[in-house]
Amino acid sequence: MDRRDFLFLLSLSSIAGATGCSGRSAGSRPAELSPQTTPSAGFAADVDLVLTAAPDEVVVLPGVPTRVWRFTGRLIKGPADTLQTIPGSYLGPVIRLRRGQQVRIRFANQLPESSVVHWHGLDVPHRADGHPRLAIANGREYVVEFEVTNRAGTYWYHPHPHMRTGVQVYHGLAGLLIVRDAEEDALALPSGGAELLCVLQDRRFDARNQLVFHGGNMMEMMNGFLGDRVLVNGQLQPTTAVDAAWHRVRLLNASNARIYKLAWSSDIKMTMIGGDGGLLEHPLYQQVLTLAPGQRADLLLDLTALAAGTEVHLDSQAFTEADAGVVGMGGMRDGGMGGGMGGGMGDRSSLPNGAPLRVMTLRTRARKGPVFRVPERLSSFDATWSPRSDAKIRSVPLSFQRMEWLLDGRTFGMDDVAPEESVAAGSTQLWEFVNLTNPMGMQAAHPIHIHGRQFRVVARTGGDVTNALRAGIVDAGWRDTVLVLPGETVRVQVTFTRHPGLYLYHCHILEHEDMGMMRNFQVT
Repeated sequence: MDRRDFLFLLSLSSIAGATGCSGRSAGSRPAELSPQTTPSAGFAADVDLVLTAAPDEVVVLPGVPTRVWRFTGRLIKGPADTLQTIPGSYLGPVIRLRRGQQVRIRFANQLPESSVVHWHGLDVPHRADGHPRLAIANGREYVVEFEVTNRAGTYWYHPHPHMRTGVQVYHGLAGLLIVRDAEEDALALPSGGAELLCVLQDRRFDARNQLVFHGGNMMEMMNGFLGDRVLVNGQLQPTTAVDAAWHRVRLLNASNARIYKLAWSSDIKMTMIGGDGGLLEHPLYQQVLTLAPGQRADLLLDLTALAAGTEVHLDSQAFTEADAGVVGMGGMRDGGMGGGMGGGMGDRSSLPNGAPLRVMTLRTRARKGPVFRVPERLSSFDATWSPRSDAKIRSVPLSFQRMEWLLDGRTFGMDDVAPEESVAAGSTQLWEFVNLTNPMGMQAAHPIHIHGRQFRVVARTGGDVTNALRAGIVDAGWRDTVLVLPGETVRVQVTFTRHPGLYLYHCHILEHEDMGMMRNFQVT
């Protein structure tokens, strides 16, 4: 943390302290926990790998290489295709696993600060989940061991140290984790060269091609940090040559704060077959797809009728900043009071949230792919799930008070657990996230992520019916991150993990998370 960041956060703490907001709550205190440093003698690993986080340099823009932090992997034991490197990218290796595998990952921290890895979307023991209290310092290692119990789907991994998640992800620390299972294999979906992995991130660079993060503008922390260029797999708006065939497109929004309203060019419909937690029951067909930070989407794309040399673009369509709740003090949009609160403290992105932009281009070549038909039924998961009207209901207001974003009126404390944040292992509850209108006009769309288990969205009410992001929101299927638009109330049904321990729920705008819009829940 540099001096400017420290003074900024110190000022927030001072304001909170002056108003009596300590962020601490009465309730249970979890036992002390230290990282596992050696492999368990009785754990028979099917996959054993080393994942290292360290500084590096990559060519992102023409000219001088960009300094980044990145994950690299080394396979000790397991199938040869377990680790897949994305050529020319600063992203970590794609980790490919199968349901039922016993997995051991040895994390080595060679960063100049503490870090810990979260396996976003996976149901794993609390020692493996990446809680910030398990962060390790430079030169240290820890071991996580777990069985892959998740359905086939697109998951991902990234750091989770308190107050430094945004910085570390922004500088390159993220990677895809893909799970397969027999149910998905039976569909024979496009694979190999017909599977396109697309990690979307926005970044800002200085004149020497180095990453710029947090220019000191307080509103950039309140709203979330935005870049002015969009990268796909660490490459600037790439053009990729593909067969005139069916393709499977796995999308991850790994941006710190930017929301995308995605659409194919030429009025090609989005054929969505999966979300955060794997396959849907049936394909969904729609023109646009809203993808918030932390969310994933699994699409099918038919290029079989296109002539060689045809270009198909993935664009993010325009929406207003107000749709994402990006405002300044007194209800004025950032910039309306000399750049929002903080005035001229740093520069805003020249690409606001909601600005139309091109994400990537696919250019067809003459080669055709195998014959494929979209299955009418993708998955049988609905047979194991039903809505519950008798489950305990918990309301979680999302608010802005005392210069802080709050969850249920609280900010993060490393080992704080309020009484209502204690849940029985395997129990089912209904949580309502209520996005309140806040004093001074502060309002934001919040992508809320719950660790430990996937959940189902059972209701979405309130908000502005004219919000342009609504048309692309997909609540179907299993989710681990749900976008709650300004003024909305979203109810989710979650059956909690059977692993006891301390887990997190938080806003996945990483600057909000780092400012304390995160809480523990204790599984007992």
